[in-house]
Amino acid sequence: MRLNRKPKRHRRTNTAGVALGAAVLLAAPWARGWFADPFAARRFVAATDNADASRAAAEVLRAGGNAVDAAIAASLALGVVSPSSSGFGGGGFALICQPTGGRCTFVDFRETAPAALTIERIRAAANPARATQVGGLAVAVPGEPTGFIEMARRFGRKPLSVSVAPAVRLARNGFRVSPFLAARLAQERPELQSNSAFASVFSRGGVPFSQGELLRRPRLAATLERYGREGERFVRGALATAIAESVRAAGGVLTADDVRGYRAVERAPISRDFRGATVVTAPPPSAGGVVLLQTLAQLDALAARGLPLLPGSSATAHAMADAFRHGFDDRARYVGDPVNSQPDRPSPLAESLLAPARLAQRHRSFDPSRARATVVIEPARDSGTTHLNIVDADGMAVSLTTTVNLSFGSRVMVESMDVLLNNEVDDFSLGTAGNNFGLANSTPNALAAGRRPISSMTPTIVLRAGRPVLCAGASGGPRIATATTQVIVNALLHGMNVEAAVAAPRVHHQGAPDILLVEPQVPEDVRVGLRARGYVVSESDSPLAAATAISVGELGGARVLWASSDPRKSGGAPAGE
Repeated sequence: MRLNRKPKRHRRTNTAGVALGAAVLLAAPWARGWFADPFAARRFVAATDNADASRAAAEVLRAGGNAVDAAIAASLALGVVSPSSSGFGGGGFALICQPTGGRCTFVDFRETAPAALTIERIRAAANPARATQVGGLAVAVPGEPTGFIEMARRFGRKPLSVSVAPAVRLARNGFRVSPFLAARLAQERPELQSNSAFASVFSRGGVPFSQGELLRRPRLAATLERYGREGERFVRGALATAIAESVRAAGGVLTADDVRGYRAVERAPISRDFRGATVVTAPPPSAGGVVLLQTLAQLDALAARGLPLLPGSSATAHAMADAFRHGFDDRARYVGDPVNSQPDRPSPLAESLLAPARLAQRHRSFDPSRARATVVIEPARDSGTTHLNIVDADGMAVSLTTTVNLSFGSRVMVESMDVLLNNEVDDFSLGTAGNNFGLANSTPNALAAGRRPISSMTPTIVLRAGRPVLCAGASGGPRIATATTQVIVNALLHGMNVEAAVAAPRVHHQGAPDILLVEPQVPEDVRVGLRARGYVVSESDSPLAAATAISVGELGGARVLWASSDPRKSGGAPAGE
């Protein structure tokens, strides 16, 4: 349902730093000179980047499921209708916060390196760079099937079969191809003409399905139905065998034992107080949470120095870009798979990277008038993608990001089951200048058997008085961390509603390459201010990630859930009641 509220018009101001947020949205094509009102609901809401997936979550919530059951339903539906981004052959992270008491947990169902995969095998391939992106050597052990079983068992309210049902129906009866999927399939025309298993699902005679066509996936429907019925027995039996056979046929070394031995890991999330709220986010092996919290710490420190942090000014963009650069430098130097982490104890690595004394030392040398070189401070030593948010009727919140890595993953299909497998091996640091996303080489992220690669996925939930009041996250490779950070800053620091917080133009800096990307809607005077500070500013030729968000508030004395699906990714829409 939508609550009728008159939209507010936001006029451009003639200040020295024109806002990236409220004022500048007039330049955004999706804004049409106005902020759209966010979707609003009273009982529950789901915000995903595909309307079918949001409706799948709402269906399960309506049937009495909780936010975890609905998150599983939405994720599985996304794997059906948006397979370039995520699916049963991938993995991800889920942040789950209870309605009261500030109790949150983080479920890591990230993919792992096969036991027999070595850097030598990759380097021996005819084209090592391609080998980590397309084909059997690119496939890491999927975590989504096992992760969802564990989430349903530990935190869900309904049997797994209830959460699976909407995805089964979409796969069996068919769904209309979204503009986003149609565009991705059009880009894959050469692959569709050479890969018969891939083509059998997504094309007719090598011609990709186009926008609005009905696409049915009956083999995937049968796979998901069996998964909902048999659960772990199916994953460790028939599915493990089929995945291993398909990977081996595509030149990989993943085995059925790799799949059978996979375990989801429960970890303690990391958090920081910011503007009267507690921001809870992803611990390592996510680097995104560290980037987010370091940026919030820098904004707090600069505000304490009396520096103005106007929404979207070049000064604020400079402050965030500087923090982003340092966060990505920490990612490259220190972040890896924390194999000994415990669900009831914070990550020692994250604590050392976020140590107040360390960050204060970094903040002291910040110059508001110009960019600076990265300040390396050793920490203390103790030791394609999609995002969705759910808030249920009781107030439980889930922020979940899942991926097959690059668009359509490895393009390796488990043909008999219509399962598309990830290419997460490309996320390891393989001794080259960078992976597909141009990230700096990282020794802690080196390929090793059973290791989970670093991720930028940044599922985040904000608490006030122990209750979830804001959920956010994004898809888009390294841009996930910076986009999620800017949504949080827009909402908590600048007071934007979730629609404005998500739609506001963004900037991105990941350290290497030393380029500050800006979206086309960032005005020229802001770019001039950033160049004057020494940044190499470049307009991005694609959106700087796609985010979703939900905020919890009151209207007329009653609880209201406001939700936004990023207009940058066509076909997304929240659902709820």
